[in-house]
Amino acid sequence: AVAALGIWVAWKIWGGGGLAGGERWAKRLPGVHRALVHKYWVDEAYAVTVERPIRGLARLCSKVVDGILIEGAVHAGPFVAKLTGDLGRFSTTGNVRNYALYFLAGLLLLFWWLVS
Repeated sequence: AVAALGIWVAWKIWGGGGLAGGERWAKRLPGVHRALVHKYWVDEAYAVTVERPIRGLARLCSKVVDGILIEGAVHAGPFVAKLTGDLGRFSTTGNVRNYALYFLAGLLLLFWWLVS
């Protein structure tokens, strides 16, 4: 019965007149026509409520999580190794007197730490 009613309504609106029936219907109910033409604004609502937040979250993950956290963790190891090597290069001269001086400075620091 519902299908037959729908067919009858469609025939009354578009049946004999072709597109002229649709134009008459659009003039009679402009709000309904506008909603149907714009597909009930579902695409726009989906873009605002789903697409934009997901795009923003993806941009945040790309810039902050990947760009700073992951890249920083990956590059931290080589940076520390290079820094340690650069600092060690200044103390490694091959001169035995320098090594004895470092040993004496370490002993003095150890005694100072034990006394205080």
